[in-house]
Amino acid sequence: MTFAWLLIDAVGRRRIMVWGSIALTACFALLTVFGGLAYNSDEIHVPQLAVAIPGIVTLYIATGAFGIGWLATVWLIPTEIFPTTARAQGTAVSVIVWGFANFAITLLTPIFFNNLDYWTFLIFAVTNAFAGVWTWLYQPECGGRSFEESKESGSWRVSKVKDGEFLSFPYDGKTGGEREPLLGRVRDQLP
Repeated sequence: MTFAWLLIDAVGRRRIMVWGSIALTACFALLTVFGGLAYNSDEIHVPQLAVAIPGIVTLYIATGAFGIGWLATVWLIPTEIFPTTARAQGTAVSVIVWGFANFAITLLTPIFFNNLDYWTFLIFAVTNAFAGVWTWLYQPECGGRSFEESKESGSWRVSKVKDGEFLSFPYDGKTGGEREPLLGRVRDQLP
């Protein structure tokens, strides 16, 4: 999560979440393959250790991708996306929805693994792909701007909000205070 704190204002919330979804989708698709190979290792004569090691590495990468892409960012978005007049209520509702979703995942994952075996990872891959596409289409990049700035567009599609102005993180290098990214833009940090 430390990487998320450092990158969130340098590259933007939307980009981190989309790339997090891409990484998670790829990792869970690989875990489906590795799980299938491990589950059927005796029949196809593949040593379990040969698929266990890359599977473990992939699971660690997925955990890191989740921590960077989705763990911290989704707590920040509700505080920025709701208009000031409804911010407390909107954030409260988002926390409640997060709690119900977390409960559902925690409850259903063991049931899925008991009944679907390694195919459960495929469900995770599909849901993460859906989350990435949804984020890409509908999640405005709100960092450094109030969401009230986009309300005149009359569309939920981010590409139509102020001619795509909310597709990327605003950065001019001159703003200061609250709108200034913690580390500046990533390219400003490189030698």
